[in-house]
Amino acid sequence: NPVAPASENANLSYPKEIYRILNVGRLTHQKDQLTLIRAFSNIAAIFPNWNLYIYGEGVLRSRLESEVKGLKLEKRVFLPGCVKNIYKHYLQSDLFVMSSLYEAFGLATAEAMSFGLPVIGFADCPGTNELIVDGKNGRLVEVVNDRVSDLAGCLTELVSNLDQRENFGSNGRQLMQNQYSEKIVTQSWEIFLRNL
Repeated sequence: NPVAPASENANLSYPKEIYRILNVGRLTHQKDQLTLIRAFSNIAAIFPNWNLYIYGEGVLRSRLESEVKGLKLEKRVFLPGCVKNIYKHYLQSDLFVMSSLYEAFGLATAEAMSFGLPVIGFADCPGTNELIVDGKNGRLVEVVNDRVSDLAGCLTELVSNLDQRENFGSNGRQLMQNQYSEKIVTQSWEIFLRNL
């Protein structure tokens, strides 16, 4: 799929009182935001000026809200639902996490990269692992212990390192421009269709 070029870039170096971790997707088992919430709970006390925002709707809303309440993170984890202009929320964020078990084409991850956000996803997640080049534009979480603790480790790494976030964000934006622009994807489709 082509990814529309972002007209603006997330300003990762701008000092803020509160920094944002962003997730965008349906609230379903596939997207596994439960793992993300639990991983964030593991680092929340260490990084009190970071919050988690999960945009989307779905059948697991009440389950996720119960988890947030049980972890006493109501003032740190937010589920605003669906919004008309998601792009402004990419711009206000500092780190994007796709916690999915599987994807076809990770459009939200690609959009985040186009805005210059560093990204985290799971190495065993198809779709995500085709967009994220580990150590170049983000981190791919290898599940060694369990999904929660291993994701928390990657979150700690990137939340702690502004230079790494800026480097990953810049590389991700460049990748989207070089490989997923409308012109390049259209040319690929034309070549494919001619060869049928």
